[in-house]
Amino acid sequence: MRGWIGAALLALAMAPQLAWAADAKEMQIRHTIVIDATPEQVWAVAGDFVGLDRWLPPIVASRLVLGRNGEVGAIREITRASGTKATEKLIDYDPVNMSMAYTYVDGTLISSDYFATLSLQPEGNSRTLVVWTARFKRLAYWTDNPPPGQDDETPLKALNTVYPLGLQTLKRIVESGRSLD
Repeated sequence: MRGWIGAALLALAMAPQLAWAADAKEMQIRHTIVIDATPEQVWAVAGDFVGLDRWLPPIVASRLVLGRNGEVGAIREITRASGTKATEKLIDYDPVNMSMAYTYVDGTLISSDYFATLSLQPEGNSRTLVVWTARFKRLAYWTDNPPPGQDDETPLKALNTVYPLGLQTLKRIVESGRSLD
């Protein structure tokens, strides 16, 4: 009995240290761009949950695999230029306020606990501020010594490259008035 109580007390004493060591810090990024078009014009492109491949160059295909486009719970599968795939779930969709949020479900991922939000805000004079944010952790969140490619720098570098590229492409497409179909 005494041994069991001692083991329980030791486990309780060690729990805070183990929890601290087993969880990487949450990281955040935020990228913005102003587009010379109305929010409605920008939303017609950016608000299409399944249309990411139309304006994000690293994504070569995007297809709906569950639910309905633009409805919370919808799941899309994206295919990257590298051939890797990931599925993402729409967790918030507000066409009135022109905002959506999504998260990874599975596939070849570059981060864990990934939650992204894309939102539009009127800037006046038929201009729109597009804000794309994400919060996430590295893939190897459970260790203080992650292997290469699963460290903090990998998702930061990738997302801080891809988000501005996507926003620049979105701006070019919307401002040119190009048809995306």
